[in-house]
Amino acid sequence: MTYRLLIGLPSFNEADTIAKVASDIDLALLALPFPVDALLLNCDNASTDNTTNRFLETTTHFPKRVATTEHAAGKGTNTVAILQHVTDDSFDAVISVDTDLAEVPQEWIHGLAEALHEGADYCYPIRPPRWNGGDLTYHLAYPALAGVYGVDLREPLCGDVALSRRAAQQVLSEQWTDGDLRYGGDFLIASLATTEAWTCISLGAKRRNKLRSFSGVTDDDYRMGGKFRENALSVQHRARARIAAGPPPTRLVPMGVRTPVDSAFVVPDRDHDIDRLAHGTASRLRHDAEEHAFLMFAPNIASKLADLATADDAMQGLPWPLWRDALATWISPEAMGAGGAVPVDLLETLFLSRVVAHHHEIAGKPGWYQSVVEQGLDLFDHRHDLWQTT
Repeated sequence: MTYRLLIGLPSFNEADTIAKVASDIDLALLALPFPVDALLLNCDNASTDNTTNRFLETTTHFPKRVATTEHAAGKGTNTVAILQHVTDDSFDAVISVDTDLAEVPQEWIHGLAEALHEGADYCYPIRPPRWNGGDLTYHLAYPALAGVYGVDLREPLCGDVALSRRAAQQVLSEQWTDGDLRYGGDFLIASLATTEAWTCISLGAKRRNKLRSFSGVTDDDYRMGGKFRENALSVQHRARARIAAGPPPTRLVPMGVRTPVDSAFVVPDRDHDIDRLAHGTASRLRHDAEEHAFLMFAPNIASKLADLATADDAMQGLPWPLWRDALATWISPEAMGAGGAVPVDLLETLFLSRVVAHHHEIAGKPGWYQSVVEQGLDLFDHRHDLWQTT
């Protein structure tokens, strides 16, 4: 029986890359070991750079279609539109692929499609990690999934994910927040995947796109802005719902595949982005201390943050245990100090300070990725802090 497969291509101003992405996927589909009836669907946020025309002009074997969503409404709006097509047109499954990539290797599409064909509801690719990318995953999404959901899912925010029709229907049935409809939707999907028949495939090819998620606001300050806000709010919303639904997980469920890591690679000693980020976050932390912003946290955490912010080595960044406790405060509905709830802008500063510290911890060393895994394991070990239980 022919397998009906939708390829979802969410975009916003990706005219420079979408043709290559569509062409690579089309060729990969032709080489699948089972027959498919596929459609390439570009869901676009009303781009202003001719993205949809570039897509439609690309020669492909499989048919193409464009669906236009509100201008700059966010990736999540495109994701919802893609999933709606899965259910409306009775596709067996969908593979969503980001359109800002330099290439889409055949092994990605084959691995994801074959996992769906064999019965997976959710499938995530696990690719070679990068020391100078993936910060939102390493310090926010991955440890949160480990601590709250008890799963070792190491690429929950990757844009290239595969879902069965049943999974698509499940995701669509959720209440999507405004943040989810922008960048927070990836974590929403991952939080649902962890409760279902999820699987991972190990792939050798890296993602070739922009590495760092933070960028310069001024000459001496880097921020993430909306991408951090929307992901942090999604983590908070989904995690609190899980905490309210039942007790902490009793074990950490493994991925089942190996993360393809180059264990001999040595992280460079210096990184220009990190140097600038260190200056910016140290300055913001000093200002936060002067404004008594850390009162939002419990007294023991607030005093440690104040000490760090006013220390001579503040540019060394936030150590993992202190960031873990700050993240637990953000997640837990009960954990807050005398100042009330933690503002997301303050959490972003602490997060970026953690990015700085992580680079200092791994600089000049091989085997850097183990530190990321250990963060997930550590938050799982401290999961009772999220439930405010002992």
